[in-house]
Amino acid sequence: MEAATTKQNPMDGIRRFLGTRRGSFLVAAIAAALAAVALAVYLNNYKNDVRGGTLPTQVLIADRLIPKGTSGDAVAADRLFRPTTISADAVEARALTDAAALTGKSATQDIFPGQQITAAHFQAGADSLRGRLSGTQRALAIPVGSAHGLIGSVRAGDHVDVFASFSGGSAGRGVLRTIAQSVLVLNAPTAETGGSGGGNSQKAVIVRLTDAQSARMAYAADNGKIWFALRPPTGGESSRPTSVTQASVAGPRRQSTP
Repeated sequence: MEAATTKQNPMDGIRRFLGTRRGSFLVAAIAAALAAVALAVYLNNYKNDVRGGTLPTQVLIADRLIPKGTSGDAVAADRLFRPTTISADAVEARALTDAAALTGKSATQDIFPGQQITAAHFQAGADSLRGRLSGTQRALAIPVGSAHGLIGSVRAGDHVDVFASFSGGSAGRGVLRTIAQSVLVLNAPTAETGGSGGGNSQKAVIVRLTDAQSARMAYAADNGKIWFALRPPTGGESSRPTSVTQASVAGPRRQSTP
């Protein structure tokens, strides 16, 4: 009787060896050696990148023209930049990496598309007017009398309600309307500056308005009288704007008794 022969698979022997304690130690040692080699290669490449100035760094790049005077808050809010990763040797001195560094500052020069934004481009309080404007906001100088404009009392940073009164002539149909509410005062003269000539002398107060409000305000300043009403520093509330006429103030005229 011919004995049957069975061919052994080499992998079976390897599996049995790896299943032993000695085999497990060998596998762990090989894995540790490979990890050490990989780490050494990475560190060597990292050092070469540092020495060669090619280590990637993220900076802020102007995405469009940022004109001189633009507020840093507007740059951050409107995303006028894009974060870009470049090699370390291409990073300019004091290049910004975080838009938070722009808060409360204004551009001191034009920044062109593709240009890196640096700390030297922005300065705190660089432009008290342009730095407070964005979008549809406009700065408008309004000539007002000392009493009408609260000259000496209102100052930059205050918020005011603005009224315009128009005379109705002999017919007594004059009207006073609310032009805008909670308007920011950008600049205001003191009682000692802006001209002389008594309480009715004209002085200019610069306020921040929308483009639509600016047109109405300019018309009112040319054709009527402007009044400012100072609002509370915090927590100010607004009622619904109304028009005031002689009839609404004085009431209906009483008929005489025969």
